[in-house]
Amino acid sequence: MQTELAGVLDTLPGMVFSALPDGRIDFVNHELADFSGVPMSETAPWEWPVHAEPADASMIAERFRSMLTLAQPFELHIPTLRADGQCRLLAVRCKPMLADGELMKWYGVATERECLTPNDRSAHETDFQRIVNSIPVPVAVTTPTGDVEALNDPALEYFGMTLKELKNWKAIEVVHPEDLQQTIADQLEAHRTATFYNVESRHLRSDGVYRWHNVLGLPFKDHDGKILRWFHLLVDIDDRKKAELALASREREAQLILETIPAGIGVLTPDGRVEAVNGPLLRYYGRTLEELRRWGNTDVVHPDDLPRVISAVSDALVSGSPYDLEVRLRRADGIYRWFQITGHPLRTEDHKIIRWYALHVDIDDRKRAEQALAERERESRFVIDGIAGMIAIFSPDARLIGGNQQIIDYFQRPIEELDNWATNGITHPDDLQMCIDSFMGAIATGEPYDYETRFLRHDGTWRWFQLRGLPLRNADGQVVRWYGLLTDIEDRKRTEESLRRSEAFLADAQRLSKTGSFSLKLGTGEITWSAETYRIFDVDPSTGVTLRTILSRLDHDSCARVQGVLERAREGNGDFDYDITLVMPDKSIKHVRVLAHSERNKDGEQELTGAVQDVTESRRAEETLNQVRSDLAYVTRVTSLGVLTASIAHEVNQPLAGIVTNASTCLRALALEPPNLEVAKDTARRMVRDANRAADVIVRLRALFSRKPPVIEPIDMNEIASEVIALALSDLQRAHVSVVTEFGKDLPRVAGARVQLQQVIMNLLRNAIEALAGVNDGPKQIIVKTQADPAGEVQVSVSDDGVGLGSQEMERIFDAFYTTKPDGMGIGLSVSRSIVENHNGRLWAKANQVHGATVAFAVPVHGRACCSSPKDKGSEMLPSV
Repeated sequence: MQTELAGVLDTLPGMVFSALPDGRIDFVNHELADFSGVPMSETAPWEWPVHAEPADASMIAERFRSMLTLAQPFELHIPTLRADGQCRLLAVRCKPMLADGELMKWYGVATERECLTPNDRSAHETDFQRIVNSIPVPVAVTTPTGDVEALNDPALEYFGMTLKELKNWKAIEVVHPEDLQQTIADQLEAHRTATFYNVESRHLRSDGVYRWHNVLGLPFKDHDGKILRWFHLLVDIDDRKKAELALASREREAQLILETIPAGIGVLTPDGRVEAVNGPLLRYYGRTLEELRRWGNTDVVHPDDLPRVISAVSDALVSGSPYDLEVRLRRADGIYRWFQITGHPLRTEDHKIIRWYALHVDIDDRKRAEQALAERERESRFVIDGIAGMIAIFSPDARLIGGNQQIIDYFQRPIEELDNWATNGITHPDDLQMCIDSFMGAIATGEPYDYETRFLRHDGTWRWFQLRGLPLRNADGQVVRWYGLLTDIEDRKRTEESLRRSEAFLADAQRLSKTGSFSLKLGTGEITWSAETYRIFDVDPSTGVTLRTILSRLDHDSCARVQGVLERAREGNGDFDYDITLVMPDKSIKHVRVLAHSERNKDGEQELTGAVQDVTESRRAEETLNQVRSDLAYVTRVTSLGVLTASIAHEVNQPLAGIVTNASTCLRALALEPPNLEVAKDTARRMVRDANRAADVIVRLRALFSRKPPVIEPIDMNEIASEVIALALSDLQRAHVSVVTEFGKDLPRVAGARVQLQQVIMNLLRNAIEALAGVNDGPKQIIVKTQADPAGEVQVSVSDDGVGLGSQEMERIFDAFYTTKPDGMGIGLSVSRSIVENHNGRLWAKANQVHGATVAFAVPVHGRACCSSPKDKGSEMLPSV
């Protein structure tokens, strides 16, 4: 194809050539080669034989190449020498060959003219200037050193300056200050390397606007490669540049937005595949993008939520509609948090979906807050409905917007009707104006309100109420709601009236009960006494009472006790119950009980209020009663001697009989020849053992009937129970009753009086023997059991299979003088209970499942809770009967 074209061009009657897009001439026909005398070479491109000064020749060659870059038809005059040496001028016309808008090659025709005269050269230069001016972009010609030599008309028009002014372009901000240094540097680098340069910079238009230009620097060289001039083409690219910058800015902004949004962004393809994930979401999951693309088969989504998510996304992909759902997503540390995922499609102008964007917003705190709020609202509703009063909720403009169930039940009207409380008759006419003034005044000032009025109940009854209201404010201090508490004080009002009527009798009541009242303001030391308190302390009511006056009446122990109470009362609220002893001026003693309470009064002062009661007479009566009880206990023990005589004789008779028998055996062993000393020693040891047994019986008997005060000591309950069973052995044998012991192992010791606790066990054991007296159809058995209780007590129980007790008898058996025996006195269990309670213990009875009853008692472990000392309460510990 190329060969055929070359043949055609060679046959044309004229000088024809072709050039490549970069300006290299790749073909000249025979006529042009013959005319110029420069044949076409196979190894190098053909060049125009320009006949001119070196600078002009280089400029013409460079101008030819620059015209080719414009991709527009052009005409150029080239001075040359014909093959015969004649000076000729070639008029060269070129035209581009385009294919699909792309430049493929240049084709041109050269026409011979006469050689240029000086006038022709001037015309040529004028023609050259015309050609340069016809270029629709600014063109500047500079010297090899960069000085401006010429500018075309478009350049002069753009800058609005003269050639002389523009020669100083580096100093007059023709180039934008931000681009100037880079432009100069690029030009200097091009000058240094003698190469073409292409830079982008902003240039100042005549109207003061900087516009972006693509500056193309083209060097004009001679045949030796020396640069003679530079041509600079300024192509306006401002619109393109701004579009590129705007696009880049939008892309950077979009990327920055994606990375800085405090939420995760997922990008999906139209078919739902994960295409991209932003940084926050990647960091949240702690997984790679490839792993997240398989989210449907992993634990990224909570298993309970996964089917719902897959269904919602699938439906959205089919319908093209946005989706919005709340799911739990797994964080990198394995914790699932609630997220709101909102998916929206990105569509083209023809509404085709090209991408899906899924926004992931962490709502875990909000979700928990909503759940907590819902729970608090439920709790608040329960609390409001459970308040022993009516709750009314008002808007900031005084409209009734809600209330609890009590207010509905009281009036039996809807909230909408109750909102008209000032006109609907539920407020007593005598109180209405006061209610309006108090309530509306609080609404206007934002201050709490507190007043009393009468409301009409649904049954037509007027009842007094106390109305107290508080405003609820937001963070800015604005009232968003009012809460009012309507407390029914009808009973209180009646009580106050009754109290007013009874105040006249208060002084007499205090005098009769020997109870006075007092108050002490702990901050100021101000003391107020009632008349009876003055009488109890024997102080003249006309004199001022001070703390020193009180302390002067107290003995040493009471003084320390009162000072301790005052210190605790100053620390905060509390209740106090204590006894004090007064030493009167005549040296007589008064016993006083004090009940007091410490709290802040309405003025915010810490105040101790209470009552004092003169208990001197009751204390003396109690001491007398205790003495009588002690004497009764002694008499009881003595009267029991006759009952225990047989048992004691049996107990003493056994070791005495053993002593006699062992003495006879010892004598026989010594009378032998030789004497049997070993047998004599054994029998002698047995006599010592039996003598000690008889002595132990006497010791226990003397302790039982001694009037000495009991001694509090650590006691092994298993040991004293065994001793009591041994004492009652004769009674058990006569009644044909067997005893089974279930003693707990490693029992902790208890604190108590040994003899008194033995008396309780003995009383319970004898009652069980008597309960089995009427049983004749089977074996008679008593179970004595001891065990430790987790509450820090040791329990002792005595169970029998006897006739048992009825429910009424079970309730009364511990009452004094109540008995179920024909010959009983009814004080045995009553006294036993007194003994146990004085040991800080407890005594109880219960019926067995089949037959009989169980009576048990429990006393605290030693060191945990100790019973009263013999000095204080020894006379109150009574023995059993």
